[in-house]
Amino acid sequence: MTSRLSSFLSVAPRALAFAAALAAVLAAQALALPPALAQPVAAAGPATPAEQREIFREAWARAGRGDHEFLARAIARLPDYPLTPYLEFELRRQRLADYDPASMSRFLARHRDWSFHDRLVRAWQRHLARSGQFDALRRYVPESEDAEVRCLELRDRLRAGEDSESLEDRAGALWLSPVSRPAACDPLFAWWRRQGHPDTEIAWQRFGLAVEAGELALAGYLRRYLAPLDRPLAEGWLKMARRPASGLADARGWPDQPRPRQLVAWGLHRLAGQDWASASTWLGRFQARMQFEDDEIAPVRRRIALFQAVDLDPGAVATIDALPDDWIDDQLLQWRLRVALVHGDWAAVLDSVQRMSAEAQLEGRWRYWRGRALAALGRPEAGLVLGTLAAEADYYGFLAALRTDQPLTLCSRELPADGDLQRRLLRDAEFARALELYRVGLNHDARWTWNRVSDRLRAAELEQAALLASAEGWHDRAITALARAGASTAYPWRFPIVERERIERTAARHGVDPALVLGLMRAESAMQADARSSADARGLLQLVDGTARGVAARFGLPYRGPSDLYDPARNLALGIAHLGELQQRFAGEFTRVAAAYNAGPGAAERWQQERRGLPADIWIETLPYFETRDYVPRVLAFATVYEWQLQRSPSLLARHVIGRGDAGAFACPQPNAAPSGPISAQ
Repeated sequence: MTSRLSSFLSVAPRALAFAAALAAVLAAQALALPPALAQPVAAAGPATPAEQREIFREAWARAGRGDHEFLARAIARLPDYPLTPYLEFELRRQRLADYDPASMSRFLARHRDWSFHDRLVRAWQRHLARSGQFDALRRYVPESEDAEVRCLELRDRLRAGEDSESLEDRAGALWLSPVSRPAACDPLFAWWRRQGHPDTEIAWQRFGLAVEAGELALAGYLRRYLAPLDRPLAEGWLKMARRPASGLADARGWPDQPRPRQLVAWGLHRLAGQDWASASTWLGRFQARMQFEDDEIAPVRRRIALFQAVDLDPGAVATIDALPDDWIDDQLLQWRLRVALVHGDWAAVLDSVQRMSAEAQLEGRWRYWRGRALAALGRPEAGLVLGTLAAEADYYGFLAALRTDQPLTLCSRELPADGDLQRRLLRDAEFARALELYRVGLNHDARWTWNRVSDRLRAAELEQAALLASAEGWHDRAITALARAGASTAYPWRFPIVERERIERTAARHGVDPALVLGLMRAESAMQADARSSADARGLLQLVDGTARGVAARFGLPYRGPSDLYDPARNLALGIAHLGELQQRFAGEFTRVAAAYNAGPGAAERWQQERRGLPADIWIETLPYFETRDYVPRVLAFATVYEWQLQRSPSLLARHVIGRGDAGAFACPQPNAAPSGPISAQ
């Protein structure tokens, strides 16, 4: 039994006591085990994959509680299970001191392409550095991005008497950082300063990096290393970072020299994003006394024009047109178009599209606005532009179809299963590992592994991989694989219907359209119940804890905390109730509801006040947040596809964007029956 365990644990001499104790525990079967584990370690492995998963899940959960004995027993019980190396990884990560460097190096070499590899390398590097095992660090894992490891390793070289000039350069590279370095670096930097560093230019460079990164406390500390003549400028720069207008007021007495001009330009650029009108006023004052170079002031003038347009100020078109041609890019022209839309200047809308790059003019969004402008100006080619666009199955194509009284184009293709190709994929150890990781709930590792596999699959393989993922309920990977395969019309798999009965029942209770719920889910989570965003929104409808708690209290729904949001039943109950609230708040205008769901009700109400009376398509196009501006059309397009999936006539876009009460129809034109392909850039 001990020899069996030793094949899984290469124990360092100082851990022999642990190994002996563990062997005794295994022999005595002293631990409480799940049924599949309650047998001698020497017995054959579990008979079924379900039993193997049961052991793995229990071991992984216990590993999180530091139960090393149970973890080692599970490793011994799962010699042939494809995920056993994850248990070995976790045991090694938690007991780094028990493994000799050669053993650890061999394990890492065997699992170089596994998702845990880099995590274990980083943990081992830090352990080796902190424990003073620098020979092993340099031999086995010498390359590290960890500042603490690098500082400790350089300190060891310094103690060994290595060439100081080389060490000074490497220490200087570590010091030159926009963020504070760990305490382990302090002795190294103290030695580096005794060698006469940093010089004033390097100090100014790091000061600037810290300010740009928003690390203002660090920047304040770094002032001590600056040249005396630079310190007033540094003080002014810090003030501009905190309060741009106040900092600019203090800078009025600065000399007309390159560095002061650059700092003034920096402050003006920062202020323009907060108050473009104030920035424009200050720019005029400084231009009267400073001779700015074009490359110093061009970003400021461009940013003032941009935010004047974002503010939908009617003078923004003239401000943009006053810039030199080579300063005007697609982003400025897009905002020029939006200002023109709000003020009904359709000639300027058309002109803005025609001045964009050829690549931008081919995008559906700008083809739609070109068609709208031509129609508003009474130009006969409007029908051709919108009619051609109507052949495309997306938000702008659907709108173009509705405006030209055509059916909405939706041509779905089937994805027949290819048994031979699927079996070949399942024999691929890495692909099978990705699926198994998903089954046991290691979703980060599962996605990492899936993405790595996908990089080497052909289109036909990606389609079959998508079918296999869909069968597992792993919808976001199926959606991603089909996108990579170019299978954009495989609608049943790209737009799966999950939890239909629960959605329809709950949506009816709150007066919400099920197709809109499904469209939101598809946009928010790609139908993955375990989805979690960088903002800590969770589950199918991506709720944050504060929203969930408020909804639960108002509707008397059960809710214990954020982990509940991964439960589809709980997430849908809370999320659909929240949608019902938003519908009441915004009088059923789903364009506003979707904007509020993405950006918050306060922002949506503010935009509603600022854009009162605008047609819905213009209201959406002129939203100031790019994420929300793209999110609302995406949700509406997805909801339209779900109308098709639910075998309904398309009515959502007609009602909420075009302002028509009648429903349209879906159709799949026969080849050559309708215009197809992009319109000319001209």
